[in-house]
Amino acid sequence: MFNSIMFVLTVVFWVLFLGRTLMLMRQGVRVFVLAKGKRFFEKLLEILIVPLLVLWTVQIILTTLDIELFALPRLWVSAIVQWIGISLCLAGLLIFLFALISFGNAWRVGIDDEKSDKLVTTGIFAHSRNPIFLFMNMYFAGVFLSYPNILFLAFFICFAVGIHMQILNEERFLRSKFGSEYEVYLKKVRRYI
Repeated sequence: MFNSIMFVLTVVFWVLFLGRTLMLMRQGVRVFVLAKGKRFFEKLLEILIVPLLVLWTVQIILTTLDIELFALPRLWVSAIVQWIGISLCLAGLLIFLFALISFGNAWRVGIDDEKSDKLVTTGIFAHSRNPIFLFMNMYFAGVFLSYPNILFLAFFICFAVGIHMQILNEERFLRSKFGSEYEVYLKKVRRYI
């Protein structure tokens, strides 16, 4: 049952992600704005995000199906911790859904300096400046707690560091784009929660 739940949560993530992406692309929106105007490391990080997400997803699916390509021992075995992981994933998916709703047509993967004409501060963005990144951290942590092996720990650490770097880049961009409006928002709403 546990593996089935994790499999369904992974499918729900991709349905939300790809569903919103396809909907915006049909409206003529360029959703993926990756590596544009970035320094080497930031560019590499943004370019690798999609293939790493796919690799991470494949590893989740293989794990839920009890197929091991690598002999990865679990760091611990605890049903309680696994359920905490599932709960984090589920809560993260709800945050992701609310963020997609709040973002509307402004959602992008990367920083779109040409089309960002409105600062989104309503809906879930009134409680977190980065709800999608919060979701991702919760989801990656939840998967690691559910399947505690060194590979999922490495994914969690890499994505958490990469996400934080992306947040800092976005903050610099938003400061330059929206000035005092963004500064007021910074004082009212926290970076994560």
